[in-house]
Amino acid sequence: MAVFSEITSTRRLILLFTSISVLLVGVSVASLLYLNYTMNKLSDSLYSDVYQNSELLLNADRDLHQSAIALQTSLSGNITDAQRSVLSQEFEDNNAQAQQRVSTARYNLDSVESPYNGMKQSELLLGELRSELEQFETSLELWKDSGRELISQRVQSDWNPAAYSPLAVHTQLTQVRGTLDTAEGLIDSYARQVILEFKNLKSSLFAVYSVFLFLLVLVIIYLCRRLISLQNEMLEEKSLYQLIGETMSDFIILTDHNGLILYASPSHSSVLGYVPSKGAPLSNYIREAEISWAKLKSVVQASPRISELRMRSAEGHWVWLETKVTPIPGSRAFPAQFMLVSREITQRKQYEERLHKLAFYDHLTAIPNRAHFKMYMENLINQPEERRQEIAVALLDCDRFKQLNDTLGHLAGDEFLQLLSRELQQTVKGSGQAFRIGGDEFAVVLHRFTSPEMLDEMLARLLQLFNKSWSVNKGSSFHTSASIGVALYPQHGSSINDLLRAADLAMYRSKNHGGNEANLYSENVDEKYTRQPK
Repeated sequence: MAVFSEITSTRRLILLFTSISVLLVGVSVASLLYLNYTMNKLSDSLYSDVYQNSELLLNADRDLHQSAIALQTSLSGNITDAQRSVLSQEFEDNNAQAQQRVSTARYNLDSVESPYNGMKQSELLLGELRSELEQFETSLELWKDSGRELISQRVQSDWNPAAYSPLAVHTQLTQVRGTLDTAEGLIDSYARQVILEFKNLKSSLFAVYSVFLFLLVLVIIYLCRRLISLQNEMLEEKSLYQLIGETMSDFIILTDHNGLILYASPSHSSVLGYVPSKGAPLSNYIREAEISWAKLKSVVQASPRISELRMRSAEGHWVWLETKVTPIPGSRAFPAQFMLVSREITQRKQYEERLHKLAFYDHLTAIPNRAHFKMYMENLINQPEERRQEIAVALLDCDRFKQLNDTLGHLAGDEFLQLLSRELQQTVKGSGQAFRIGGDEFAVVLHRFTSPEMLDEMLARLLQLFNKSWSVNKGSSFHTSASIGVALYPQHGSSINDLLRAADLAMYRSKNHGGNEANLYSENVDEKYTRQPK
């Protein structure tokens, strides 16, 4: 079974590795697909963002062209002052619009820097692009200042047309627009470079993942071959152990940690008349199942031990089994399984039960005897202090029992004792235990009372039981009563003999008073009483 358990554990481990490998393959393939999707999305986003910025620069270039036209027209002498004022405002608006577009493009380019950091060449191009746009800001300011100055001079009365140089104005405009043309070219180069670097990165990652997937496939193939080999070994071992279990005379049951049967040997049918069902709880077959299964669970962190269990046969009677319970450790902190190896001990238990009855039960009345009384009292007296209860020992003697034997015979006396014993047991049930300690003398141990009043009530019930007519010897009537003496532990004695002596003296006080009376032992009163003939 140990080999079987080891093979099973190895099989589970290989299955776990295989599952992990398959999971990794799936995760890797999904990662590749997601990576490809992400890079394509980033490329598309880059294309959209970068070329949107290129469109902004183109529109800024058109705004500069419009501002140049407005400047040239405002310097003409064929327009009114109102028209020149409108053209001057148009010059300012176009320049402001161009500056706004370029500022937006710069902000957009700054925001797309972080997703692509680590790409050296594209970062260099991005730096050049920023520098070129900064130069545009400087050139644009010079252009606006020059245009404003020309417009300011034109509206003055001493305007000299010869001072205006269209070539100088065109040169400044060309310089400003040149920075925009250069920036547009850099944007295009930057976009192509980033896309190229993305493709190279994707190719590298795909290569690494391909090697990783190849290695995983090799591992899975190896594990599958190993699994097939171990399965074959396991089947051979299982066949061998099954052969052993089916041919041996002992009874074998294998359960999981919850008590569900995993295997039951066919040998059970020779004694039980059936084989316990696989998958059924073991508690279905064990008497007092919750207690018995608790015993099995108690060996979780202990060595194997012997337990005595009872299982119901197909005919309905209980079969005693001496069972060796062995925990089979699993991969956790608790045993994964329990193995029960049993042999029948029904005859031995029946013999032990007969010996127990002969030793501790009265053969005539079948109630506990004097030996049982002593054992019962020792158990109560030796209880731990926190569980110890007050104990009352009552001795009961039948009044006029000798008269019954003399008039109706000993068989009638025996019949009376049997009837009395049964009713006495029923009367004290739940309050204590009754014993026959000899002849017509009985002892009752009361230990479930909480007050003197409750004890008096119990004693009154005992007197009432005895004080009536009994039908014996096929209809003959016999009336009896009882003399009862009571001693309390530990007030009247710390040993069984001391308690019996005190109760005996109290009982004879009751008898000397005419019977049908219960008296509690009193040292000052009862020491004068000695046992008298009945």
